[in-house]
Amino acid sequence: MISTEKVTVSLPKETIDALRKEIPRRKRSKFIAEIIKKQLRKVKEEALIKAYKEAYAEIKKENQEFDGVSGDGIS
Repeated sequence: MISTEKVTVSLPKETIDALRKEIPRRKRSKFIAEIIKKQLRKVKEEALIKAYKEAYAEIKKENQEFDGVSGDGIS
């Protein structure tokens, strides 16, 4: 069984009103948990993409410096 913990958060009234209108009472916690999980996955993916891009840029820079030192002109 999944462990749960109660938390208190503040949300805009309009958001709460929409949630109450669209999501049945006993399904709201699950709905909110799923949304949070999806957003956290997105944040992690974006951080990973950024790290890959930074690593690629650094490798590309080092390769260009190496090409300049070796003088062979191979790309």
